[in-house]
Amino acid sequence: MTTPFTLTAPREALLATVEAALAPVERKNTIPVLANLLFEAGPDSGLRVSGTDLDVMTSVTSVLEHSGMPEQGITLPAALLHDILRKLPAKADVTLVASAHGLASLTCGRSRFNLQTLPGEDWPRLEEKTAPPARFTVPARKFAAMLAAVSFAISTEETRYYLNGVYLHSAGDQLIAVATDGHRLARAVYSVGDGAAGMPGVIIPRKTIALLSSAIKATDSQAELAISVSENRICLETGAVRIASKLIDGTFPDYVRVIPPANPNRWRFDVAALLAATERVSIISSDRGRAVKMAWGQESVDLSVSNPDTGDGQDTVDVTADEGGDATIGFNAKYLADMLAHISGAATVNLGTGGDPARFEPVHHEDDEIALTFVLMPMRV
Repeated sequence: MTTPFTLTAPREALLATVEAALAPVERKNTIPVLANLLFEAGPDSGLRVSGTDLDVMTSVTSVLEHSGMPEQGITLPAALLHDILRKLPAKADVTLVASAHGLASLTCGRSRFNLQTLPGEDWPRLEEKTAPPARFTVPARKFAAMLAAVSFAISTEETRYYLNGVYLHSAGDQLIAVATDGHRLARAVYSVGDGAAGMPGVIIPRKTIALLSSAIKATDSQAELAISVSENRICLETGAVRIASKLIDGTFPDYVRVIPPANPNRWRFDVAALLAATERVSIISSDRGRAVKMAWGQESVDLSVSNPDTGDGQDTVDVTADEGGDATIGFNAKYLADMLAHISGAATVNLGTGGDPARFEPVHHEDDEIALTFVLMPMRV
C-alpha cells in the first residue's frame, strides 16, 4: 500500500511558501491544472512549491519536511489553499495529507478542509532542454535597481509586443537593461566582469520583471542573483526563489541610434526642484499628457502649461548652464515627471534644437555603480 503524501508545518512557513509561488497563477483558467500549485520534492528532502501561467514559473524551495511524495508530485488549488492558510490561527501547525483518490485533507486544530487535487504528471514544465550559453551572478539588489530604473518606459501597446519588456544584453564587461515605448527611453548599465560575455540579447516580459522585483525585496540585502540565459528562456534564482520565464520573441530596435550624442547645450539642475515644478504647472491641465513648455536660460528654466479651457500656469527653477546658449523645448508633462521620479540628486540635460530628443543623465559620482541615461522625445509647443 502506497504511503500518502503527508506534510506538517507551521502555518506561517507554509503560507509564506505558498504566497511566493502563487504570484504568476491566474485565478481564472481554462486549463484546470494551471489554477493549482505543484508540490514536489526539493533538494535535501525539502519541499518545492511552484506556480505558473505557462509563460513564467515561480518555484520556492523550503526546508519543510514531508513524506510519501509521488515522483511527479501533486497539485493543490492555489487560490483556495492560500485563502484557507490566511484565515487559520497564527502560530498553529497545519497538516496536509493527500490520498491517491484525488483528495487532500488540510487540518489545523479543529478546522478541517478537503481539497480536490490533480496529478503532478499533468503539470506543464518550463525547463530549458539544452544548457544555456550564459550563466553569471550579480548582486540581487543591483539588478533590481537596474530594472526599476528602466521599467517605467516599457510600452503597453500590444501591437508593438517587442517593446513590452526590458531588453537585456551585454557589451564587454557591462550588463545593459533598456526599455522604450517610442516616446521615451531608459538605459541602465552595470559592470559585471566577463561573466555575461556571450549572452544573447533578450527581452524580459513585464510580468517576469514584476515577479522578480517582489522576490528580491524579500531577500537579504547581500543576496546574489544567479542568471541563466538562452535564446528563449531566462532563469533567475535568488535565495529560495527560482523564476523561469519565456522571453518575448521579437527584435528590439537599435536603440543606440536614438540616444543623442553630447552637444554644446547642457544644463545642470536639481531633480527634486524640477519634478515639483513640473507637477505644479501640469495641474492646470486635465490631460496629463499635455505639453509643458520649458525655456532654458543661463540661470533658470521657465516652465509653462496652457489650457484654453482652464487657464495657464508658470513656474521657474534655478539651473546652471554648463555651456551653450538658450533653448526652448516642450515635453509630455507625464513622461517628464515619470523620468525625473527615477533620478535623485542633481542631473544634466543635453538639448539640441526644439525638435531633437533630449538626453538626461544623473550627475555621476565615484561610488555610482549603475550608469543611467534617459531620452525624451519633444512635443510641439
